[in-house]
Amino acid sequence: MPAFPARFTHWPRRWRLLAWSVAGVYALYLLAGNIFLNTPLFDLATNRKPQKFVMRTGPAITLLPGHVIAWNVHMRGHVNHTVYVLHADRASARLALWPLFHREVRVPHLQASGVSAEVTRVDDVVPPPPRGNQGWTLRFDAIHSDSIQHARFGKLLIIGQGQGTVGFRKQLRGGPSELYDSQVAFSDARASYDGVQLLNAMKVEATFGYPWHYRDQAPGLAKFEILRGALKVDARSHGIRVDTDARTLAVSSSPSTGQLQADITLDRGTLQPGSRAVWRVPLQAGAGAPDRGTLALQLNAAQDIRLQARLPARKDTGASLDADLHITGRKIPFREPGQLIERTSGRVQGEWTFTSLNWIPALFLRKPWVQLDGGGTVRADLQLKAGELAAGSTVDIPEAAATAEVAGVRMTGTASAHGELAPGTPTRATLDVRVPRFNARAGGEKGDTLFDGRDLSLVLSGDGRLREFRKDMRARLRFSNATIPDLTAYNRYLGKGQARLLGGTGTLTGDVELDTDGRVGHGTATLLGNGARLQVAGLDLLGNAQVDATLRRADFKQRYFDLSGTSVQLRNVRVGQQQRKTPWQGRVQFRQGRIDAQAPFRVDASAALTMSDAAPLLAVFAERGDYPRWALSLLDSGQVNATTRLRWQAGHLVLDGLEAENERLSLRARLDLLEQNKRGDLYLRWGLLGAGIEMKGKQRQWHLAGAREWFDGRPALLPADGAAGTAD
Repeated sequence: MPAFPARFTHWPRRWRLLAWSVAGVYALYLLAGNIFLNTPLFDLATNRKPQKFVMRTGPAITLLPGHVIAWNVHMRGHVNHTVYVLHADRASARLALWPLFHREVRVPHLQASGVSAEVTRVDDVVPPPPRGNQGWTLRFDAIHSDSIQHARFGKLLIIGQGQGTVGFRKQLRGGPSELYDSQVAFSDARASYDGVQLLNAMKVEATFGYPWHYRDQAPGLAKFEILRGALKVDARSHGIRVDTDARTLAVSSSPSTGQLQADITLDRGTLQPGSRAVWRVPLQAGAGAPDRGTLALQLNAAQDIRLQARLPARKDTGASLDADLHITGRKIPFREPGQLIERTSGRVQGEWTFTSLNWIPALFLRKPWVQLDGGGTVRADLQLKAGELAAGSTVDIPEAAATAEVAGVRMTGTASAHGELAPGTPTRATLDVRVPRFNARAGGEKGDTLFDGRDLSLVLSGDGRLREFRKDMRARLRFSNATIPDLTAYNRYLGKGQARLLGGTGTLTGDVELDTDGRVGHGTATLLGNGARLQVAGLDLLGNAQVDATLRRADFKQRYFDLSGTSVQLRNVRVGQQQRKTPWQGRVQFRQGRIDAQAPFRVDASAALTMSDAAPLLAVFAERGDYPRWALSLLDSGQVNATTRLRWQAGHLVLDGLEAENERLSLRARLDLLEQNKRGDLYLRWGLLGAGIEMKGKQRQWHLAGAREWFDGRPALLPADGAAGTAD
C-alpha cells in the first residue's frame, strides 16, 4: 500500500489545497492558543478587574479547538463581603463554540481533580453591579470532580474524599443566575470549626439548586428561601471541651463515642416533613472543664418544628438541661432569623455553674451599675409562649459576689437572687437580690468605709417582654440601720471648707429608687449621728445629729433633684467650752430646694431654722465678750425661729436673707464660708437698741449708729431668684 505522502500527491489539487489550508489553520491555532494560555495575554484577558475576579493557571495546553487542559488552576471572586476561592490541581474543559456568537460562554463539561473550595466573609466590601441584562452569559452545564479534597465555609472546614457535580448559569454585569441541580458527597471525612475537631468518619450527601433570579431578589442568606436541597450526614462526634477558667474561653475537643445523624430536606426555605437531626455529644464545660455527661440535641419536622435538648443531672456536676421547644410552621425566615423566636413556645429547665454571672444584670440594665462578680450556679425554669417569657418563669442564684455602684458609693457583699415573671398585661419581670451582710465604700474598692450593714435588698422590676427588659426597668435599693464606724469618712462630701467632721459614729437607713442606668430617681435616707464632733465656721460642736433626707429627681437628663422636705436636727449640742444649763438644740427644714448634680455640683435651697437660742449663730460673728452688754442678755433669749436662703458647693457655703425672731430678739444676717475664709454681715436688735457687725476673716467692724441702714445697704450674697431652690 503506498505511503500517505505518495497517496497525498495523487489527490486532486483542490483537495490538497484544502488540506494544506486546514493544516495551516490548525497549526496557527495550536501556536496562538497555546501562546495565549501560557503568556501574560491570558491574564490580561481574564483579570481585567482583579478586585472582583482573578484566575491564574500553571501550564496549559489546547490540542483541539474548544478544548483546554490546565494545571494548578486558581480562581478568586469577591462580591460584597464574600470571597470565593476555587483550586484544582488539573482541569479539563470543553468549550462550545457556536454559543459564542450569541454572547454566551458555554462549557458543557469540565472535569477537575484535586479540588478545594473556600467561601469566607471579609471586612472589605466590593459592591455588586446594578441589575442589568446586557452582559455575556457564563454557562457551565456540569463541573465534575472525583477528588474533592476539602471545602471551607467560613470557620467550618470539611476534609475528606469527596466527589460532586455542579452546574450553573450566570449573566455578567448584574444579570440573573441559576444553580442547576447539583450534588456533592464526602466519605470518611472530618469536620472542624475554628480549628476544633467536631466530626470524623463522616458520610455526607448533599443535593441543591435554585432557579434563575436576580441577585437583589434573594441576596446572601435569602438564597436559602429559593433553594431546593437535601442533606444527609452520618458521623462520629468528638466530645466538646469548654474551659472557662482561663482568661479567654478555651474550646477544644476529645475523641468520644458521640454521634451525629441528620436527614434534612429544604424546599424554598421550608423544612419538609420527616426532616430530622440527632446529635449526641459528650460535654466537658466550666472552670477546669469538668465532665458534664452527654448532651443530646434533636430536631424533628412534621407539621411544626420541634427542638429538644437534654443533659441529665449528675451528682456534684452543677449542670443539667431539659428543653422542649416547638416552632410553629416549618418556614425558616433566613432574611430575619429573629422571627423564629416569635414562633417559639415551650419550656427550658436547667442548672449551670458559670464563671461569670454579669450577663444576668446586663439583661435588666443598660449600664453595669450592678454586677455579679465571679462565678455561681444558676437554676432556671423558663416558659416561653410565642417568643415571650411566660408568667411563672423563674431564675434562682443561690450565692454570688455582688457589687452595686450608686451615687459614687460602692456596696459589696455575698448575695442570693430570685427572679420571676408575674402575670399581667404585659407581664412583669422582677429580680430580687438579697445581701445578708454588706460593706459600702466611697470612691471604689479601696475607698474609706462609709457604712456596714445587714439585709440589703435590691429589687429590679420592669416589663417582662424580652425586647423591653431594659427600657423601663426600675430598681429599688433598701437597707436599715447600717453602722457608720467613723463619721469623718463623710468629709469627702463637705470639701475643704469651714465645715468638718472630727469624729463620731452613727447609723444609716436608706430607701432609693433608680432607673436602668443607675441614676437615682427618688428616695429617702435617715442618718443618726451619735457623739458627733464637728467644726463649723470655727465653732467646735459636740452632740447628736439626725438627717432625714428626701430626694426626688426632677429632670433625668439635666440631673436636677428636688430635696424639699429634707431636715437636719441637732440635739444635746455643746458649743466649744461654753457652760450651759441645758444643751443647745437646732433644726433645719428645707422648704424648697434643688440639687444640680451636673459639674460643678450645687445645692440651692430655702430653709426654716428652729434654734433653742441664737448663741451659736452670734458666736460665729464675734466672741462673747465683744458684744455690747445689752446683747449678752440675748444670747440665751429662748427659742428662735428663722428663715434663710442658702447655696452650697464643695467647700463653699453661703447663707443670705437670714431672718430670726422671737419675743425679745430680731436678727438679720448673711454669711459666706469659703474654704478657710469667712465673711458676713450681722444686724442685731433688741427694742430700740441695735448693732451691726461686718466680718471679714478675723477682722470685725462694729456699727452701732445707723446699724439697720448700714445692713440694708450691704450687697446681697445670693441673687433674689437664685436661692429659692425650686426644682424645675
